[in-house]
Amino acid sequence: MTQYIINRLEKNAKDAQLRKQYGLASGIIGIFLNFLLFVIKLVVGLFLGSVAIMADAVNNLMDSASSIITIVGFKISAKPADKEHPFGHGRLEDVVGLIIAILIIFVGLEFARSSFDRILNPEDINFSWLSIALLSFSFFVKLWMYGFNKKIGRRIKSNPLLAVATDSRNDCIISIFTVSSLIVAYYFDIHVDGVAGILVSLFFIYSGYKAAHGAVSSILGKPANKELADSIKEIVLGYDGIIGVHDLAIHEYGMAKLVATIHVEMDMEKTLGNAHDIADKAAKDVLDKLSVDLTMHLDPIDVNCPHLGLLKDLTRAYIAANCNDSDAHEFRISGTAPKLQLIFDLQLPYGKPQSDIDALLSGLDNEISKHMQDVEIVANVEYGYIETE
Repeated sequence: MTQYIINRLEKNAKDAQLRKQYGLASGIIGIFLNFLLFVIKLVVGLFLGSVAIMADAVNNLMDSASSIITIVGFKISAKPADKEHPFGHGRLEDVVGLIIAILIIFVGLEFARSSFDRILNPEDINFSWLSIALLSFSFFVKLWMYGFNKKIGRRIKSNPLLAVATDSRNDCIISIFTVSSLIVAYYFDIHVDGVAGILVSLFFIYSGYKAAHGAVSSILGKPANKELADSIKEIVLGYDGIIGVHDLAIHEYGMAKLVATIHVEMDMEKTLGNAHDIADKAAKDVLDKLSVDLTMHLDPIDVNCPHLGLLKDLTRAYIAANCNDSDAHEFRISGTAPKLQLIFDLQLPYGKPQSDIDALLSGLDNEISKHMQDVEIVANVEYGYIETE
């Protein structure tokens, strides 16, 4: 069924609208199925006198509300850029994901409250195999919804759909605990309904926190995907005349709008017009192949400097051997022999202690002094924007 829906969506929607269609499909299916489960569980809960089942019914009703929010979010996020939002509305998806995560936490707290009340005031439950069958049906419906939303959420890298998938998985766990507690109460006369509810509610709250953390990270700006970053670098470095690249930063305004900046190193002897043509062609290639709007900053490199090659090789070799999670780039030399300044950018991971940085540069100074005297090291420390492995 999942693959059939995906095939229908991809057949009838163009690439620009496919993301929106996925979100709408998830929302419409969620409204229908969650409301159906709400009615089933409400009837079963009233018949059995189970507060846990009735709380779960309310949870499904809230899931229907979440599906409405998902639909609204995807429709607005698909709007094109305008005067007030020149980068589009894609980040609204993350806002929707955050709202759904808050709803998950709220349901978890409410479920914990009702479960604790049931522990303090245990009540007999009217057992029925028909009710067990209906609750089992609810489990399989939610299991399918979990798989469906997880698959399309990963397919289009959507936090809201992944949050919906998490909520569906939580509902599956609730169904298992609810059915198990009913069977245990019936055969062993042990009231575990409230205890099971407390355990499930804690899982709810944790899952909501994880979903909220992911949404907030996207809104604040998280490190760019390393695979995408490597693809951009590979394309740019494929152009003759580009010696090296560094300081790549990628900004997401929803997955449909990616903006990036990068520094490219070129021979300073090239004319400005020639360097611009090379950079322009590389940027267009990145846009065509990866749909990333790339802006380049040109760094002139004196490739004919008699000392630069040696100092660059010594520096990179030493840093690679002593700090493999770092990178050195944009080398240049100031001054004249015998008094030289080696200036470069040193990219370090976040959290590196200053004492380690000082020790690294001191060791580098000693290493270079073995080969050249009177070279002053000037390292501009910076931090990257790409996720680390």
